[in-house]
Amino acid sequence: MRTISKSLLALLLVAGCCSANDEPLSIEEFTALIPEWEVARTDPDNVVGDNGRAYGRYQIHKVMVDDYNRISGKTAKHSDAFDPEFSQELAKVVLTHYAKHIQSKGITLNSDHLLYIWNGGGGAWKRVENPIDDQKQRNLKVYSTKATVVLRSFRSNKTAKGSAMPSEEDNIVRN
Repeated sequence: MRTISKSLLALLLVAGCCSANDEPLSIEEFTALIPEWEVARTDPDNVVGDNGRAYGRYQIHKVMVDDYNRISGKTAKHSDAFDPEFSQELAKVVLTHYAKHIQSKGITLNSDHLLYIWNGGGGAWKRVENPIDDQKQRNLKVYSTKATVVLRSFRSNKTAKGSAMPSEEDNIVRN
């Protein structure tokens, strides 16, 4: 597994990935939760959805693997998406790439940006601030609503356990 650099980790923890009134999640936490809204807990790792186009517990399409290969310089195959560890790594790489791009535009990253990218592709984040009245926008809204239930539940449980925001010591990445 790749190690996230200290500066990127700090950026993600400070910027978070949620709306202003929600406790921020790291990209690591966000990507670990994706299967919770994508598939049933009882589904096997080799689950196939979306009429045969979405593979694994993360329901990854070939175009997302192509995007991962472009960003990472690797040569993964669509069938690699059946491996949950690879799928989470793919999600981290792709979402981190777009998160940095969004933030470079001066936009505060939130969970809808990441959800729209995951469901609608790399450019779908623009629809958070600039919605378009079409079927894709309606689909993204339905997807976001479904996933937000999982994200809020996770945040609520995390806060209830007393682990609200990490301390500076928790932010240090050790090799």
